[in-house]
Amino acid sequence: MTVSMDENSKIQMLSAASKDKKAATDRSLIEKYHLGPLALHTGLVLSCVTYAVGGAYLFLAIERPEEMKRRERAILEFQDLKDQFVGNISFRLDPERNLEIYTKKLMYFLEDAHNAHTFEHFIVQTGIPKDMWTFSSALVFTTTTVIPVGYGYIFPVSAYGRICLVAYALLGIPLTLVTMADTGKFAAQLVTRWFGENMAIPAAIFVCLLFAYPLIVGYILCSTSNITFLDSVYFSLTSIFTIGFGDLTVRLFLKLQLSFAGFQPDMNVIHMVVFLAVGVILVTITLDIVAAEMIDRVHYMGRHVGKAKQLAGKMFQLAQSLNMKQGLVSGVGQLHALARFGMLVGKDDVEKEVTEDGVIAFSPDVMDGLDFVDTLSIYSRRSRHSAGNSARNLFLS
Repeated sequence: MTVSMDENSKIQMLSAASKDKKAATDRSLIEKYHLGPLALHTGLVLSCVTYAVGGAYLFLAIERPEEMKRRERAILEFQDLKDQFVGNISFRLDPERNLEIYTKKLMYFLEDAHNAHTFEHFIVQTGIPKDMWTFSSALVFTTTTVIPVGYGYIFPVSAYGRICLVAYALLGIPLTLVTMADTGKFAAQLVTRWFGENMAIPAAIFVCLLFAYPLIVGYILCSTSNITFLDSVYFSLTSIFTIGFGDLTVRLFLKLQLSFAGFQPDMNVIHMVVFLAVGVILVTITLDIVAAEMIDRVHYMGRHVGKAKQLAGKMFQLAQSLNMKQGLVSGVGQLHALARFGMLVGKDDVEKEVTEDGVIAFSPDVMDGLDFVDTLSIYSRRSRHSAGNSARNLFLS
């Protein structure tokens, strides 16, 4: 019994060790081939695709019955207009007036998109009978909602469909934008590893690709439809930059999105979705790489501008010190010159009188007209030595 327990414990220990070794091997493989980030990127892309496909089925289930109701209503309304027109003719009313009234009512009837679609495909029967809400059109609708482009070719008309659209867009647009940004960043990292630190070459390559992509797609659309090359390029640019005016969308879809029984093949919706996704990702990658390169250049210039500012400050301080030194030297020279000039003047022009005790008195010639002795003291001294002089005689003299 003890031997069997020891054997079981050994088996358990060996199995645990093998599991740990296998887990360590798996972790090393994941770290070696960077499978973790790749799995994250793949999961984001798959979640985005699943969200678009699931949304297509959801809106198809909501809007298809509403389209059937509106189609029956449109057919009955057009039949009433036609009966009124024929009845007015039978009553011999003014034919021109009758035709004018009928035309106005018909134009008002065709302002509704569903009525116009019903009139074109189910009443006049010049085109191929086709539903508006199919899986292909619903997939294009959900894709252009979450990217977001918003062509406006097809849209929900029921209350439930519009409520679901608001909730669907609130969740789908951030998910798609995060997926696009993550894919663009992942591609930019691969390009950075390939080219190294020099990002000028990949930036130029992606800018050229960004300009060439709408031209290539425009040529393909122009070759497979009746729209012009300029309109095709215009449609491509407004799509990949998520502008989506929708002015060419209806015409393009009506010419490309026909059934296989018609004169033209059905538009491949997968191609349309791939075109939008690749275009938006290309724009994201280009902006990421070009913006990184520009920011690096700006930082480089900023660092060198700071160094140049410091160098200019030092040069300014050096110039100030040189100017001060030169000024001091010139000032000292001027003082020496003035001193020498004063000594010469003192030798030639100044008259010196030597008194008995050897004191030299200086009397400037320019002040000969001024009295250097107080006259009042002279008068007061005379009054003391002259007995007959009074103050009145002193002031009158």
